[in-house]
Amino acid sequence: MRTLDPVPSSAAPHWSALTDASRMAQPELSAGDRPARRIMKLKDGRAVSLRIAASDDISAVQRFVRGLSDRSRRNRFFAPIRELSPDQLDRVTRSRLPDELAFVAETEQGVESRIVAMAQYVVCEPLDAEFAVVVDDAWQRQGLGMQLFRVLAEHAARAGFATLSGFVLPDNWPMLAFLARLDCELVTDSDPYAVRVVKRLEAHELAV
Repeated sequence: MRTLDPVPSSAAPHWSALTDASRMAQPELSAGDRPARRIMKLKDGRAVSLRIAASDDISAVQRFVRGLSDRSRRNRFFAPIRELSPDQLDRVTRSRLPDELAFVAETEQGVESRIVAMAQYVVCEPLDAEFAVVVDDAWQRQGLGMQLFRVLAEHAARAGFATLSGFVLPDNWPMLAFLARLDCELVTDSDPYAVRVVKRLEAHELAV
């Protein structure tokens, strides 16, 4: 799934900063609280820790992107890239609440941590945030993507957004099926090379 050119979509976003009180609500893992973490248990018993990304994650994020399969990079960034540009790295590690929020999920390997997934949303128009989730190939099909999406929905609802939206390649059937299970609407826009998905956020998202 792609966002934000490659992180928002091909439709250039209009960055908004609504000032109503609900939009100013701070998420549970706030940028100012870093390195606050949330532990996520996976189907196979492994665990990862989720936290808000920061500028000093740039090198680790680049290693993560380089380590993805060609197919996973194409599905996420809609292009046969091998690594991100400095500008792209800045955008995928930037959080400016409430309009931009980026998470990394990491696991411990010896004395060092390693990023195994990323999730992000940014404002693309009032009350709508565009999202993206990407999981390392070796960590897929363990429920991590589902948990990441639910965390994004939780924080987007707290920030006052009405919808999460994104774009998926038409041949990315696993992602389309995954999003359909999450009650996302699949919309065929004028772009023949992408399917737009929309998740309407309700009050119950806060309890996820």
